[in-house]
Amino acid sequence: MATTATLTNTEIVTAALQKIGVAAQGETLEAESLSDGLKALNRMLKSWQNRGINLWLTDQQSVTITDATQSYTLTPRPFEILGVRFRQNDIDMPMTQIMRNEYFDLPQKSSAGTPTTFFSDRRKETTDLYVWPVLAVATTQTFEITYVKEFEDALANDVADFPGEYQDAVVYGLAARLADDYEIAADRVIQRAEMEMQIAMAQDRQGSVYFVGEEYR
Repeated sequence: MATTATLTNTEIVTAALQKIGVAAQGETLEAESLSDGLKALNRMLKSWQNRGINLWLTDQQSVTITDATQSYTLTPRPFEILGVRFRQNDIDMPMTQIMRNEYFDLPQKSSAGTPTTFFSDRRKETTDLYVWPVLAVATTQTFEITYVKEFEDALANDVADFPGEYQDAVVYGLAARLADDYEIAADRVIQRAEMEMQIAMAQDRQGSVYFVGEEYR
């Protein structure tokens, strides 16, 4: 079972810099070092998200269906949609995901019927859900969406947005990344980062795709 992380993002950056000898135990980071460390942390976490599904970030949202509507802008904006179900009378019917070209090749996108397929269009600022066929007359039906939340930028005093079992993986992964930035040899830190990532993933594995070696950074 996942536990909540207890370190703030400032503490994570500080711990990472201590691992590579840039910060001393008990030292308060200078503003520039903290800012650079937070930027590196954000880059790393978003890089991880781009390479695999982070299960602790999955969530659900419900969208109320409106008459003859082909697309819905989703709020909050998903990083990735994992599945959509058409719910009617408390019965969920899984929908089939199709690709962009398959959706736009449909000859009649306003065809009425029970929605069976969906296409998610992720843009710079929004993610839109396109469905087909469209429900001509909606009453209480909804689309139930399972999705991956986007990482929010790590702010200095916020508690880290991941489970407690990932703390060591994040600290050592960030230390390895910062060692490269500071041009510090850190083979032992890199090896520890790989090990901690594998341990964390073993505790939270449901088909997630992650990476080992230098790719974890």
